[in-house]
Amino acid sequence: MFAGAAREVVFSNREVVRKIQQSFVPVALKAALVNNPPGGVEGRLYAEISRSKPAPQGICVANSAGKVLAWALSFDDEESIAGFLDYAAKRFEEFPDAKKPVTAERFMRYPSHKLRDVADNGKSFDVPGRHAVDDRCPGRPSVERGTLVGRVIGRALDKGGHLLTDTLRQEHYMEARFEIPLAVQKQFIDETRKAAGKQFQLPEAFVHSIVEPAYLGQLDVNPMGSVPESEKVRRSIEFLGQQISKDDDAKTVEIRVTGRSDIHGRHSKGGGDGRDWAHLVTLDWHGYIKVTEDQVKRLTLIAEGKEKLRWGNQRLLLTDEVDARHLMAGHPIDLDCGVRYGLIAEPASPKEIVDGVANRDGRPNVLAATPEIAKRLQGKMQHLQAGIKRWQKTGRNPARIGKLMQQFGPLMQQQKIKEAEALLDQALELIENDGKQESKPK
Repeated sequence: MFAGAAREVVFSNREVVRKIQQSFVPVALKAALVNNPPGGVEGRLYAEISRSKPAPQGICVANSAGKVLAWALSFDDEESIAGFLDYAAKRFEEFPDAKKPVTAERFMRYPSHKLRDVADNGKSFDVPGRHAVDDRCPGRPSVERGTLVGRVIGRALDKGGHLLTDTLRQEHYMEARFEIPLAVQKQFIDETRKAAGKQFQLPEAFVHSIVEPAYLGQLDVNPMGSVPESEKVRRSIEFLGQQISKDDDAKTVEIRVTGRSDIHGRHSKGGGDGRDWAHLVTLDWHGYIKVTEDQVKRLTLIAEGKEKLRWGNQRLLLTDEVDARHLMAGHPIDLDCGVRYGLIAEPASPKEIVDGVANRDGRPNVLAATPEIAKRLQGKMQHLQAGIKRWQKTGRNPARIGKLMQQFGPLMQQQKIKEAEALLDQALELIENDGKQESKPK
């Protein structure tokens, strides 16, 4: 399911929050690590959770030994969400550890649509209370030294230009992390030096790193078109910078930045789940960037403008079902309003830095892939996840794809990029061929 859909439907339910605080330990896991478990002790825990997953994402309840008690992808109604937690709590009373076999029970929709149970594999291990001294947490971001790490927050505005008070909906509020590699920063610094105090145009790669994450809604409506299904993209982006101050002692220069971005992406291929979306984001930008001789030290920008987003599919647009019944598809969106974004970025903290190609545990750093390759792989992965969601909604079991993708993570860790991408392509071919067969007349 979309993480935003879970936030706005599941974790905004007061009774659900009360039960979680009272009887559960909430943990947010990265879907990429669940789908492709890393090495080490924590990787074994990820692998145990991944072994029974009915989909790349979902809500899972496990016991103290990491054994899965229950999965749920959606719910019959809002009351069923709290009911699922009660059900999982009863299972925990019977299976609090790994002393006896634990069957993972799975629901496409709780409680009406139950999937096949997954039997215990008979393996157990001690879950440590904390990481070893030299054991890097796989959930911690790993970036190369010098990477600029930023945070963007976006808000929808009411007709009077004020921030909407409803921040639960994905189309009303967003937060995201973005990164600008050192190589892209150096392009910006080179242009600053060439300008010699005059106005200059910011490099395309630098600007795209800033503009791309600034949009409301879910990941699949990225108007910049990083998702392959975005069949038509129109871009008009221009950012200008000019030096306004210089500190010779500290060797820093401050640049004032102004810009405008007009991005329009859409997808309306039809077929499959009938998905149809269009997204237009027009923003005026202004702010400041402070740089040294070889690195950006701080970026502060504000953007304000208009955003139009239509998202839905034939089934969603024609139903009055509660959102809890179709979390994987999200809810219909028809947004047309003013928006405001704020971005702040600074160099990565020491805890996030992984020098060279190898991580602390000796595994190659996936970030060693070029930004172009990383973006291409990300797009294919998002395309694959969208296809898997279509399968799930029609009752298909994505186990074939899951089995195929088990080696994706290890291949990326070994820097076997071509082999990893080939696996992605095979999985995408399965999805596409299935769609072609569906579209044939019966």
